[in-house]
Amino acid sequence: MLIECYECKAKISDTAASCPHCGAVPLDPVHTLPVFVSDLNMKFGTMFWFMIKAAVAAVPAAVVLYTAATVIGGLITPLLRP
Repeated sequence: MLIECYECKAKISDTAASCPHCGAVPLDPVHTLPVFVSDLNMKFGTMFWFMIKAAVAAVPAAVVLYTAATVIGGLITPLLRP
């Protein structure tokens, strides 16, 4: 069945996750997912260790990006020299 988008007034399917014209998400609670906040009162120590773990987890990504840039740079540099 077609319904009217509340944002742009276009006709869209009632099973659409969002309006294909404007991207608005339907206000129907059947098509939305609930959001739960599980730890609003995070202690300083918990937050500190979370940030340390996030920083350590970013190191392999930085190593991969640096290695890729070095390899690609090493391949392209000889091609650019006359």
